[in-house]
Amino acid sequence: MADSGFVLADIEKLVQFEEQSQEAIEEFDAIKKEFERINQTLLSKWKGEGADAYRQETDHILTNIGGIKDVLDAINNGAIKAIKENYLMLDEELGQFNRNPQAADENG
Repeated sequence: MADSGFVLADIEKLVQFEEQSQEAIEEFDAIKKEFERINQTLLSKWKGEGADAYRQETDHILTNIGGIKDVLDAINNGAIKAIKENYLMLDEELGQFNRNPQAADENG
């Protein structure tokens, strides 16, 4: 119980995670675009087996960078969303309890 005497549920950390995830996705998108730009410049002048091997490796890296967005989206749209929904239901129940704590003792 908090100092105020109210029972509290705080989802601020979950909200922060969602916001930071979106920031990370945007940063990775910017990194990916810059990486692609650099590679296009490099590979436009580089030919041969070395260039082909490099292109394969960078294509693999770009695929994995794209995967980070999928992972964070899955976490946010799955686990975080479900946890927030449960917290909001708990918040409603705690609000009712805080308005009338004696009812819990009578039902309880």
